[in-house]
Amino acid sequence: MPVPDHVAALVQRAAEVVPLPPVVGYLAVEDTGRHRRRQMLLAGRGHVANDLVVLDWRSAPLATVFFRHDAGDSYELAVDDRDLDGVVIERALVEVHGGRAVALRTERVPARPPPNEPPASRGALPVLDPVQQRAVELPADRGLVVDGEAGVGKTLVGMYRVAHLARVAAEAGRTWRALVLTPTAGLRRLCRVLADRLGIVGLDIAIVDDWLLERARAAFRGLPERTSRDAGAEVIRLKRHPAVRIALAAIARRRHRHDPEEPLSRARGELLALWGDRQLLEQIAAASDGALGAREVAAVAAHTHVQFTTTTEDQHRHVDADRLVTVDGLRLDEGTPLGDADSLDVEDAPVLFELARRRGQRFELPRWDHVFVDEAQLIAPMELAAIGDAVAAGGAVTLAGDHRQATDDSTAFAGWDPAVAEVGAGDCERVTLAIGYRSTPAITAFARALVSSPPASLPTPAGDPSLGATAFAGDLDQIAGVIAALDAATRAAPWLQIAVVGRNADHARRLHRELARGLDPVLVLDGEFDFLPGIQVTTIGQVQGLEFDAVVVPDLAPGFYPERAEVQRGLYVAVTRARGWLWLTTAAAWSPLVA
Repeated sequence: MPVPDHVAALVQRAAEVVPLPPVVGYLAVEDTGRHRRRQMLLAGRGHVANDLVVLDWRSAPLATVFFRHDAGDSYELAVDDRDLDGVVIERALVEVHGGRAVALRTERVPARPPPNEPPASRGALPVLDPVQQRAVELPADRGLVVDGEAGVGKTLVGMYRVAHLARVAAEAGRTWRALVLTPTAGLRRLCRVLADRLGIVGLDIAIVDDWLLERARAAFRGLPERTSRDAGAEVIRLKRHPAVRIALAAIARRRHRHDPEEPLSRARGELLALWGDRQLLEQIAAASDGALGAREVAAVAAHTHVQFTTTTEDQHRHVDADRLVTVDGLRLDEGTPLGDADSLDVEDAPVLFELARRRGQRFELPRWDHVFVDEAQLIAPMELAAIGDAVAAGGAVTLAGDHRQATDDSTAFAGWDPAVAEVGAGDCERVTLAIGYRSTPAITAFARALVSSPPASLPTPAGDPSLGATAFAGDLDQIAGVIAALDAATRAAPWLQIAVVGRNADHARRLHRELARGLDPVLVLDGEFDFLPGIQVTTIGQVQGLEFDAVVVPDLAPGFYPERAEVQRGLYVAVTRARGWLWLTTAAAWSPLVA
């Protein structure tokens, strides 16, 4: 569309003083009180001088009017102690080239119109197919591995099996307990919803990390009450690696002589003997087949030094406690290099159980007749072994997962046979589910191409409307387009459950801030999904095992999605969360994972 002269003149003036992105926003408003017309541009940097106004679209309060209102709309805006109100006169996206406005752009909305009615089956329990039903009805003492790509119903089979075994035990008058373990809070909430629908009473459902820590603190005296927050990726990768067993063999052979004057408990002292011994750490790295190196060794050594440092509160126990209270209520060491002083890592728990197992120690801890581990490809070997210890005599384990979704390289997932051996499940039944029930054929085909023969081909405008891809000209163009599309979708179908999936937590926070300029999305970084209609901004790690009506993956560019195996698997997880609508966007070049 041609650019009006007054818009072109404003763009040309602005280009002389600030750099303009390839697409800028143009906004003209009339103040209600003074009936004064004002025009302005939205760009990446703000500039106000005389009658030239350029707003930073990410932060300027008035910029929200551009994203939330159309021409003719009235607006009210509270800024500091002032109330701004007026009417939008004009609003447009303007393409800019060489400092000149070249065209007006209409916001590009994905081709697929959302259905006019919600799925009739929402909230209803699905009927299992024959292969799924046979897996559910296996004998109570038979282990089970449920494998298959995203959307084939692995979680359903695991939960249906728990319900079936609970019903069989109740009919026989037997006391029977089951435990469901998930790697994320979101999947735990989903399993709770399914358990309620299936009528499973008294089912224990826990996040693996929380369960391991609680169990370790019950088994080993004197462990710190605090869980560390600052353990980096290198620390986690080394502590979860099965090569740690090389060092544990040496620790287990040592005779522990407890010194009454020694303030450390036995378990705590053994952790220090393991993680504080540089030579043992180097042996672990050498046995890891190149997975670990000097960076991991140095990181663990430095982290251990902090963990076994006395907290500032303990160092100043002689001081009046009221004087040790900070203004913000946090610990004195919080946010400092000593933030993890006197803390325990999640990864320490399975290590302690592994060491106890080597010494033949037994603990009076709860055990369950059946343990269902969902997304088991995200559970490290020693963690699986600790889970196996919690199975009662005559009980069984169900492992469900997908090697294509092994997004965490610190788990060292080596396949289902090693996983079964770790959990001690013996001769397990292996069921591979092959029929997908979640996504449309176009989304499923794209996801399969991502993991089998990347780069996966991006859809064309004439292709299946359930799958779309849009390359925008910069961040402002992308956010304006996504806001317009999601606003249109939720207006047409207010029942839609939409996930905007970021690469990591920082990316999700940025997307949430920017989308909140024109929408009311919810940021979910703690698994607290409500499974209600609306827009939720989250991360790949948070959506593992979940599903949504629509999924948007923004910034599918090399910077966020480089050509690495774990990133490829993460993108597979993101796109396979979509039931009926997947939209891929970028504000730069496309990732090498797509073509």
